[in-house]
Amino acid sequence: MISSRTSAPPHYLRGLALGALGAVAMGSAAPALKLLAATELSPVNVIQARIVIGAVALLAAALLLRRGRMAVRRADWWLVAVYGVLTIAVNQIVYTVAITRLPVGVALLLEYLSPVLVALWVRFVQRRRLSRLLWIGIAVLLAGLAVVTQVWTAAALDIVGVLFGLMAALTLAARFLLAERGLRTHDPLVMAAWGACSAAVALVAAGAFAPFPWHALGTTHGGPVWLLALHTGLIGMAGAILLGVLAQRAIPATSASLIAALEIIVGAALAAMVLGERLTVAQWLGSAAMLAGIVLAQTAVARASGRLGRSGVSVPGPETGPA
Repeated sequence: MISSRTSAPPHYLRGLALGALGAVAMGSAAPALKLLAATELSPVNVIQARIVIGAVALLAAALLLRRGRMAVRRADWWLVAVYGVLTIAVNQIVYTVAITRLPVGVALLLEYLSPVLVALWVRFVQRRRLSRLLWIGIAVLLAGLAVVTQVWTAAALDIVGVLFGLMAALTLAARFLLAERGLRTHDPLVMAAWGACSAAVALVAAGAFAPFPWHALGTTHGGPVWLLALHTGLIGMAGAILLGVLAQRAIPATSASLIAALEIIVGAALAAMVLGERLTVAQWLGSAAMLAGIVLAQTAVARASGRLGRSGVSVPGPETGPA
């Protein structure tokens, strides 16, 4: 990414630092989400709180930083709505269900199958040839996934949790594809803000079927519930997205997406410290293989597109990571 023959300019290093902070912010929400899911809040309630808080913060940031560029063409509102409801609201719900039934690190790794799904869409739906390096990356990633999920002992992991983790990967892949189209005409922060607002509206409407237990915010479970909710919304969603957008002013999207993979390590490490969850040595090796596969696959996509510099495809949105 950075040539060994030249030193990285200060703005590039600053972009990498912002991207890393964004990944840390996103990954830090994983243990808090799991703690919230163990309270009186249902998975829908948890995501209602997270997305409404995040949407308000993102909208405020967009109005401040993108003044005069908030308009969305009438023909594009369907895209914004689907982007928000399916790839933000539904994605967050299924991911939250997954982490209630799986170790946080495994749930994050399952969700990060999304780059593979995007590559398969490009190859078999858009019928574009992909490089051998990309397929090698996919193979390494899947091999690592097999080790992490211990597929040879299905009883070791909750099957329902694995299915919800795969649903999270599907909806996240849809976010990449829809964002790629939306970014042809819209600013990343504007797209993310309006998408988050669409998700918030849908989840508030869902309150008719899943009423929000406001009294639960005054309880404690591993910490004050209201503080956990505030953290997942402000830091784990809005903060992570804003940091990612700022990072992409200085670094190409390929670099930003690779830095975002730090979310996996951060989520698993914090789960070990805060929740007492542990992955075996084999699972950590599998995690390393998955990260290597993601790097190979992302590098191959960047080379094939011929945009290793600032022109890389940008894929903004909540969980510039999972969760």
